[in-house]
Amino acid sequence: MIHNNGEENISSAQIHDALLVANRDFNALNSDLNEIVSAFSDITGDVQIEFKLARKDPDGECHSGINRIVSQETYVGDEAVKFLIHWPRNRYLNIWVCADAGGAAGYSFYPGSVNNSNDAYLDGIVIMDSYTGSIGTSNNYRSRVLTHEIGHWLNLRHLWGNSNTPGEQENCNQDDNVSDTPNSKGWTTCNLEGASCGSLDNVQNYMEYSYCCKMFTEGQKSRLRTAALSSVAQRNQLSTPSNLAATGVVGDIILCESIFTVDEKVICEGDSVLFTDESYHDVISWEWDFADGTILSGSEEGVNNITYHTFNTEGVFEVVLTVSNNNSTLSSSPITITVLPAGVMDSPAVQGFESIEFPSSEWFIEDPLSDGGWEVSTEASFSGSRSLHLNNWSNDIEFNKDFLRSSTMDLSEAYQVVVRYKWAYCFKGTSEEDDTDDRLRVSVTGDCGNDWDLRKMHRGFTTLPSAPPHYYPFVPSGPDEWNEYILVLDQPKYLTPHFRVQFEFESRLGNDIYLDDINITAYDSSMLSVNEWQLGAYWNLFPNPSEDEATLSCKTFQLDDTKISVYDALGREIEIVHEGLLPIGTNDFKLDATMKSEGIYFIVILTEGKSRSISWVIK
Repeated sequence: MIHNNGEENISSAQIHDALLVANRDFNALNSDLNEIVSAFSDITGDVQIEFKLARKDPDGECHSGINRIVSQETYVGDEAVKFLIHWPRNRYLNIWVCADAGGAAGYSFYPGSVNNSNDAYLDGIVIMDSYTGSIGTSNNYRSRVLTHEIGHWLNLRHLWGNSNTPGEQENCNQDDNVSDTPNSKGWTTCNLEGASCGSLDNVQNYMEYSYCCKMFTEGQKSRLRTAALSSVAQRNQLSTPSNLAATGVVGDIILCESIFTVDEKVICEGDSVLFTDESYHDVISWEWDFADGTILSGSEEGVNNITYHTFNTEGVFEVVLTVSNNNSTLSSSPITITVLPAGVMDSPAVQGFESIEFPSSEWFIEDPLSDGGWEVSTEASFSGSRSLHLNNWSNDIEFNKDFLRSSTMDLSEAYQVVVRYKWAYCFKGTSEEDDTDDRLRVSVTGDCGNDWDLRKMHRGFTTLPSAPPHYYPFVPSGPDEWNEYILVLDQPKYLTPHFRVQFEFESRLGNDIYLDDINITAYDSSMLSVNEWQLGAYWNLFPNPSEDEATLSCKTFQLDDTKISVYDALGREIEIVHEGLLPIGTNDFKLDATMKSEGIYFIVILTEGKSRSISWVIK
């Protein structure tokens, strides 16, 4: 699995399903054999080749046969993925599952194309996750692509010959070197009466592009088995008794490891967690100890390899899975599930990271790749002596994501909530031309995290940088190298007992980032007239400082006559931005900084006899 922690990192169940489909097809066990047109049903070939996931790695150690490698190469799916991992081709068939496969659903090489030992690393199959198996990210319609690609790996051509361009009439002059497959121009539709080269075409053949394939022919069976037993590209070495034993697919089956995954580690009371068993090999019974007094055991549906469990009480629970086969029993390492009550954090929740220690009951760090993640730093801060820091400078995995999530805050009595935060970030390099599009996303939820809504994204190409580029790991030198943003929320879906905030950083290989002074404050309607909301609106200016353009954004709660003006440092009114009624809701005003000299300006807001001034720095 070459993945970037996305849906392309398909489940083990989908991988097993893909082999199930391939084995069914290669052994003529598919249930749709009776749908083969009569002209070809009598020459359907039972190839009698079986494929199994390896149970031992090249060093002879017990293994699941599935490797999961994090790399952005998944989005390309070309030959570069083969340099990431490659087991010896004389012992294993390598299959790389990616988000893309070089623009195709999948591809492979004929044995003769990679017979040279220098080309051994190219040998194998690259296939898109969405064409792997019949479940998960794939479906039954796309499930035969692996069968097709194994056909190429065992020396079968397309029925229209040695090209990837079906439908061209000149393909009738090409041949697949199999006597019982009529010449064909090639099909991308399921025309069962197609006779493109003067005779009925075998449109339902696995080596067509018709997506209604159901068969190999007897002639193809002979060619497939000849390739599998040939020394060309060392194919014949895979099925030797010594290799079958060395890779663990015959002989006594060893239960190697009890292991499982979860879809969530932090939930709220009454929520459920999906537990998926990844143990190997040949587990026949399961026992789930959820540490809340519930133990499920047995082998029936709902207990076995996939199960949901609902946690109804708050607390920290160490879940353990015990699995058995006919020979042994193993228990897993525990996975901690934290179940939150409503309203863990009080308003205002102010987090400057001065005394927090992780793991914390109020803030949770998720580091999917276990490569460091967010950490408390004493090297820089906007206020106090500590902040939260992420080492992005030395990261070499593009699109890597790290998360910081709050616990719950009870907003059921709130009118609105304001999330204020500061960050420091710059490009890695010596000039603005070294820009990288790293991203800081801020999301919120009103249902404890079952659904996260993106509310603000700061991008490296736009609002994320707060300081000039640094060639070395960035450490902000002072307050002027920090940015601030204020997020105002009043949607009812967030004003619940289970409100949470999430900060997500996605690396695009730029420089380090720091977070500080996170403030989450809930307001009821009675507070709007006695605090910073005294103008009947909340105002935010960003970016500030500005170079080209700034946005003055306000959230208004009442209809008022409002005048917005820009004053220079000498107190002269140099621009009227708005004068008149300001509609209730969100209003944004674009301020042009390009026609103004560098320096400090003041944005003055007059509303119903009240005034407010915001400093604006142009650099």
